[in-house]
This record gives sequence, structure tokens and C-alpha cells, in this order.
Amino acid sequence: MRIITWNCPGEFDIDQFGDFDLFFIQRMCLSMAFTLPYAWNYVENYPNRGLGIVSKERQLEHNIVFNKFSWYKEEADSTQGKYWQTFTTNMHTSVGLIPIRFINALPSYPEEDGSITDENRISQTSELLDLVDYNSVLVGDFHSTDDQLEDEINLEDRSLVNHIPKDAGTFTCDNGFTGSIDKIITTKISPIRISNVSVIKYERDDPVGHWPIAFDLEI
Repeated sequence: MRIITWNCPGEFDIDQFGDFDLFFIQRMCLSMAFTLPYAWNYVENYPNRGLGIVSKERQLEHNIVFNKFSWYKEEADSTQGKYWQTFTTNMHTSVGLIPIRFINALPSYPEEDGSITDENRISQTSELLDLVDYNSVLVGDFHSTDDQLEDEINLEDRSLVNHIPKDAGTFTCDNGFTGSIDKIITTKISPIRISNVSVIKYERDDPVGHWPIAFDLEI
């Protein structure tokens, strides 16, 4: 299965990054959804921006679950986090069908006015990590590299692994430096196999921001 995940800056052509089976979008524009030629599910975080899952073949209807974080800012910038979204689908294996759950989410990041703090970010991120089990994959942006994650959300301490290499450069900063702050997370003992992880550095006017990430998934 070929999957792409992206914390996108705005509307985009969903087919421009090559073939895919599933596309997980953080900060998806609602207006973009109605132009898609494939099945999609959208959960709004704040006006006109939210979480999106796009599928070419797999049925989304009746297989989506979403919920609010236990804490969120009632009114916030549209790029902040409020909901998480999951999609469960069966995959064929040598022992039969096995359900795989994908978790798509974007925790909030601190605001300069103090209305959203690091404590809030950690709380939301911890809720997401609590959802990860043996048969699940979490994709999203944690706003920090793996080695910057606080004790409460440290991946190693939770026996979790991020399959994106630390030098992949999933985000380009204003000064041109890159960092890997996006995640493809499973448990260390998961039967899910993640391979061929690649950051798609396509041509665009402003290089600052997140880049799409593609990967293959097998079980």
C-alpha cells in the first residue's frame, strides 16, 4: 500500500505527487475537498481547515472515528489542533484479514500570547500516543524532532518508533535549515512494515514549511 501524509499549507493538486492508495492531510482546506475525484472524509478543527483522509479504493464510510482532544482552545487559529481522526481498514495477510487503524492528527503548538502552552501541546500529543497499539499507525506533525520530545511523550519510553529518519528534512525553516518534525509511528513490536519513506521536495515558490512524505506499508 502506497501512502502519502502532509501537513499542507493550502489547497493543492492531490495527484501531483504520484500514485497513492491513501492520502492523510493535516490542515486540509475544506474547499479543496469538494474538488477531489476520490472518496474523502473531512473533520474540521477550526473554520475551513481540518483533517482529511483521501482514498482511491478503500471504503471510508462507516470506518472513520473522530473525537476532540480533552483540552483544546475554543477559538483558535485555523492551523491549530482540536480533533483526531482514525480510519480502520482490513489488509490481506497469510493468516487472513487483519484490521489496521490509521491515526491522523495534528496537536496544537504554543501561541505567543500564552493562550496555548507547551503543557497543552504535550497533553494533546500524549492523547494521540495513547491511541497507538499493536495494529495501528499514527501520522502527523508533532512540531518537534524525536529527541526534543518531553518525557511524557518520549517515543522510546513508550516502546514506539518513528519511521521517518531524523535527517529526512520534513520541514524547512525560515533560515533554510531543515528538521524532521513529522511522524509515522508504530509500536516497536508491530507487524506493520513501513518502508521506502521519502520526503517529496517538489518545486514551489516558498520552500518554507512542511513537505509531503510518502511510504509503503505492508503487514
